[in-house]
Amino acid sequence: MELIPEKAYFLTVEGEVQEIVPENSTDFTLAEAQSFVGGYIEVVNLTDDQIMIVNEEGKYKATFNPIATAIAELHCAISKHDYIAGDAVVCPCDMLR
Repeated sequence: MELIPEKAYFLTVEGEVQEIVPENSTDFTLAEAQSFVGGYIEVVNLTDDQIMIVNEEGKYKATFNPIATAIAELHCAISKHDYIAGDAVVCPCDMLR
């Protein structure tokens, strides 16, 4: 599946990738982002225009997310020995309020 930079995607630890749309059709609220990742959010910058939203405490509460980790590594957003844990959202920067 090709990820289109202008769209948002939900990446689960089970390896599922699904396109998502904010409730208001333009941007995610904090509460909405928190519901996707299951807690407090942390933003990982992928490019100047795209971010990944992850659970700030994911490594304490969740399992390894192979797809989110591969995307973060591809964009050099995490170190070589780091990883993403828990469900994540990839979206344009301006899609998070």
